Amino acid sequence: MATLQTTYGGTPPKGLKGQIANEESCNKISRSVENAAGIKFGQPVQRGAGDHGVVPFAAGGKFMGFAVLNPAVPPVSPGATLVDGYPQFFTGAFMTRGQMYHVAGGTVADGDPVYYDTVNDRVVAAAGTGIVGPFPETFFDTSGAAGAVVEFSTKNRSA
Repeated sequence: MATLQTTYGGTPPKGLKGQIANEESCNKISRSVENAAGIKFGQPVQRGAGDHGVVPFAAGGKFMGFAVLNPAVPPVSPGATLVDGYPQFFTGAFMTRGQMYHVAGGTVADGDPVYYDTVNDRVVAAAGTGIVGPFPETFFDTSGAAGAVVEFSTKNRSA
């Protein structure tokens, strides 16, 4: 039998983008991805044009939730370049309430509001060019520097 992994790092990652951090109070919904580029795990979404459809969140949109990491999704769909996300027409899981891990795009502190950097696919604590948010009732639950895996809460905490 082939060996899949024979070595392990000294410090495993705390979490991955879009991974549910815990299930203390979590709600996920199923929706179909409408946009051709797909939706990355951990990316915020809004309602799409069709019934039960979603597209990436854009300024002025109605926030629905965050794309949940799902290991059952094919790594790269044929003809696509999206890695670690839901391809177009795929039915994905989207967290509307709960705790999620993501990667910080700058220094964030426990209690800061959550924004999303659309260019770098990171969560940040302030507005800027290419950044959307803040998301309603969504706050960082852990602090961290740029590049750190951090946890945020949607509808479970207040600042």
